[in-house]
Amino acid sequence: MALIGKIRNNFWFVLLVLGLALAAFVLMDMVNAGNQGGLGPKQIIGEVAGQEIDYRDFQRTEQALYSGGTDSYAGKTSAWNYLTEKAIVENQAADLGIGVSGDELGELLFGNKLSPVIQNVYRNPQTGQVDMQSLLGIKQALQNGDELNPDFVLRWEELQKQVVKVAKQEKINALVSKSIFTPKFVAENVGMKTSEKVSFDYVKIPFDNIDDSAVSLTDSDYSAYINENAFKYTNEEETRVLEYAVLNVLPTPSDSANIKADLANRVAEFKSKSSSTEDSLYVINQEGFYSPFYTRRDDLTGPIKDAVLDMNEGDVYGPYLDNGAYFISKLTGKAVVPDSVTARHILRPATQGDAAGMAAARAYIDSLRVLVETRKADFADLARDNSSDGSAAQGGDLGTFAQGRMVPEFNKAAFFGSRKNGLYTVQTQFGVHLINVQDIIYNDRDPKYRLALIRSAIVPSEETQNAVYEVADQIVSTNRSLDVLRTAVEGKANISIERTSPLKANDYIVGALGGGETSREIVRWAYDEDSNIGDVSPSIYTYTDQVNYYNDKYVLVGLASVTAPGLATVADLKSDIETQVMNQKKGTTIAAKVSGTDLGSIASTFSSSVESVSDVAFTAGGVTGLGNEPKVLATAIGQAEGSVSAPVIGNNGVYVIKTTAKTAGTAPANVLAQTKTLNNTNRGRVNFSLLNALKEQFKSTDNRSKYF
Repeated sequence: MALIGKIRNNFWFVLLVLGLALAAFVLMDMVNAGNQGGLGPKQIIGEVAGQEIDYRDFQRTEQALYSGGTDSYAGKTSAWNYLTEKAIVENQAADLGIGVSGDELGELLFGNKLSPVIQNVYRNPQTGQVDMQSLLGIKQALQNGDELNPDFVLRWEELQKQVVKVAKQEKINALVSKSIFTPKFVAENVGMKTSEKVSFDYVKIPFDNIDDSAVSLTDSDYSAYINENAFKYTNEEETRVLEYAVLNVLPTPSDSANIKADLANRVAEFKSKSSSTEDSLYVINQEGFYSPFYTRRDDLTGPIKDAVLDMNEGDVYGPYLDNGAYFISKLTGKAVVPDSVTARHILRPATQGDAAGMAAARAYIDSLRVLVETRKADFADLARDNSSDGSAAQGGDLGTFAQGRMVPEFNKAAFFGSRKNGLYTVQTQFGVHLINVQDIIYNDRDPKYRLALIRSAIVPSEETQNAVYEVADQIVSTNRSLDVLRTAVEGKANISIERTSPLKANDYIVGALGGGETSREIVRWAYDEDSNIGDVSPSIYTYTDQVNYYNDKYVLVGLASVTAPGLATVADLKSDIETQVMNQKKGTTIAAKVSGTDLGSIASTFSSSVESVSDVAFTAGGVTGLGNEPKVLATAIGQAEGSVSAPVIGNNGVYVIKTTAKTAGTAPANVLAQTKTLNNTNRGRVNFSLLNALKEQFKSTDNRSKYF
């Protein structure tokens, strides 16, 4: 009480302390705004179409829409692509006066015109139908102001933004698409070109007519080739090429023997389990597999396929080797089971654990069952009116299906002890079903087998993994340049040198190594300001087997080249384009040796032959016998009938072509139909091409590599 009295007497002092604390809190928030979203400077991860992309907005979008995948960097890339597209679409929509009203948004989220975004997210994978019940539940909760899970609220907010973006984009596409028109003369011309045909003879002189050793390449040869193909070798941003040594971690014979012995020690305990419940719990604890379904013998693999013929229920067979792993398998059941059944059902939904809900669903199903059994109602009509499953529209028809397609409880009712036209009430994770088995199909009366199994993959032990790591550590610590590293690993067992394609600063996939955090670390090192051409990273990069979770490879990385934006240099591309430049020079040499216009004489000179093709269309891609040789086809069509071409350097050799016949194209009989087809084709390209064109127009500033 004395303390309270002092506070009352000095209340002004309390206010002062509170004021100072509040000011300190605000100041701290401003200082830390970069991380907390306060009044300080934003963290700008990029900019496109005049719109900045804040890192915190990026994180929120990624978490809501693209998290949960096996590769987080694939999710980050998807989030970036979405946000940049969204900025471009909003920019264009604002210029065009395109928007999405509140009523329209409601229809896109919950109505009869569901957005493709919502359809994709809320599609039931079991039925292929949109889960309208869940959507209507969300709508009701939002209207009632119910307290919702914060993660759901975040995801729903971002989904709405995505719905609006897609709706605006569709309107822009429609605006452009509807403006596309094909004039009559264009339709006629396309029809004539499409029906134009050419026949020709040709001689092919392969590039290997000249040995590689006879060709000397200079930098000017490479430079000329790069300039001729500038469209392929011009980079908009810097790229870097890496070389990496892969030390594969493989199991030793000792590892394999130990794994087999460990399984052998578990056979007796496995056999001692005397019920399906015990079997199931045991194999789950042993990271094995318990099947509730029966399998045809022909569908089994490995030695168990023959061994099962002599096994009794409860017998355990193994260890045996199958597909890179050791197994022990227990026969838990043997029965003659239908190969498939035809059925339909009515589902009343209820949630597992909701006893009252399940009881209500069962009572509802029981009442429907009485109507069917007393023939007062037709099953299909009841399904259409009462089932919450996507099959309701088809009268509950599920078609004909084999074991394993349905959940275990449903499967048991349909396949075991069922009779044709029987009715069965079953409770599953989805609610309560009334099942009508319409037909039972046996392909044969051979028994089927139910198995429980334990699998041990043949993987390297920790000792083996550590031994390979020590080798990698020794190599990287004593070979600090790429040239020396190449020499050090050349010819060594279980080590290979690979080269990447050009990598950009934001890439996360490194050659055959794939994606993931480790690959992203490699790219980050490649773009570190202290990394120079010829350097070898001091780190040993570890990759993990994604199935059996052991270190399956250690990787040593060197920086091979750096290519600045613009046209690539000879040094950048020399090793990558050597074959193409070699063929180009061989082609020039071969062409200079060709003389005369008689194909037979030319073929004889170069130990080749005269080949013929007939009635090749102007629009043909590859030609049978010739392959993909657009220069050859263009030459044959472009020259007069009876003409013989000069040597043509193609993709696979040097060609001399004689056009033997040309069939002029004819105008289409139905120009209107041709016009409609071209309109539809060109309009169909808008959905893909328009956004790509806008991306070219609105170049983005991309700072992602500074953040992750």
